[in-house]
Amino acid sequence: MLRSRRMKIKSVQARKVSYRESYERDALALRAGSEHYMDVLVVMVETVDGAVGVGESLSYGGIDTVASAVEKMLAPLVIGQESYGVRSLWERMYKATYRLGRRGLVISAISGVDTALWDLLGKELGSPVYKLLGAARRPIKGYITGGYYREDKDIKKLVEEEKSYVQAGFDTVKIKIGGLSMKEDLERVFAVREALGKQVSIACDANNVYDLNTAMRVGRELEKLGVIFFEEPIMTDYPDLSASLARSLDMPIAGYETAYTKFEYRDLIEKHAVDIVQADASWNGGITELLNIGTLASAHGLPLIPHYSAGGIGFVASLHAAAAIGSPMIEYHLRPNPLRKKLAGDAIKYESGSFQLPDKPGLGVSIQPEVFEEFKLAEAA
Repeated sequence: MLRSRRMKIKSVQARKVSYRESYERDALALRAGSEHYMDVLVVMVETVDGAVGVGESLSYGGIDTVASAVEKMLAPLVIGQESYGVRSLWERMYKATYRLGRRGLVISAISGVDTALWDLLGKELGSPVYKLLGAARRPIKGYITGGYYREDKDIKKLVEEEKSYVQAGFDTVKIKIGGLSMKEDLERVFAVREALGKQVSIACDANNVYDLNTAMRVGRELEKLGVIFFEEPIMTDYPDLSASLARSLDMPIAGYETAYTKFEYRDLIEKHAVDIVQADASWNGGITELLNIGTLASAHGLPLIPHYSAGGIGFVASLHAAAAIGSPMIEYHLRPNPLRKKLAGDAIKYESGSFQLPDKPGLGVSIQPEVFEEFKLAEAA
């Protein structure tokens, strides 16, 4: 039931946690040094009556900076404000940081605060977030991203890994490419295709490392292998080149989760640089902006398939938004990650390759309190 009095925000905190034991790498890490640790910044927004909403900000190695942005730049903008005004608070945060924060770490920080505000609103109203967004409760098909690079992972181990995802009930997988030579990466994809057969769909993700000519050559070979989409083949900074690639290939181009806010996605979509739009609630502007990007994609006849990277809170936030914007699929990882479980609780459930929406108030996550000590991020010396 709706509470009789509106709640004001009392505090905003950023908590840093990390899990690095099963560390693997993508092409951008191998080629450009962009290390992809499973660091998670948990954002906690508390009202004067003690209600707490939680969110997640993706950091990609910049967790200290994102935490500082949350607590020093954004917290003063929302403390004392009514917790109900989620969209107006997003605008307040965005406009106040406009001169230096239209993309990158500041948008990631806004993402965590925004998601926490939606969680808080759902808890205050006793409603799951997807209901606040006007969505029906439905299963959402998942696909599993794997095939990361690791020194001890040869093709045999790669095939075994991908088979385990199918055995878990998923019929769509995504393999990382771009970190090795074109020949070696195509051999990896071919081996997985041969092992899994045509009944399993395969996508590939180059994480922005190819130039246009290489992406064209790789893309034509991937088409022969029946790959269902080619993700982030080139740098996000070149939408016109991505559009040229999309025109030249029959295989859909997917991306670019490395874009920020509806403004960058507007350019990608209007230039026809993508056939499948990908965005992330913990990275591209929170649940509020994921809804905006999804609406923009829908207006151009394109699907939005949410991206996923590190922690459980961000995945669940994207899952709620996915229900509201009609996403046909959502990305997930099955790599061992006990941090994800302790952040999300039982909010992440899947059966026969599809995820169920949590039906508890807010996001439906239940953070285990010991997580902040057990997975505490060690401070640099």
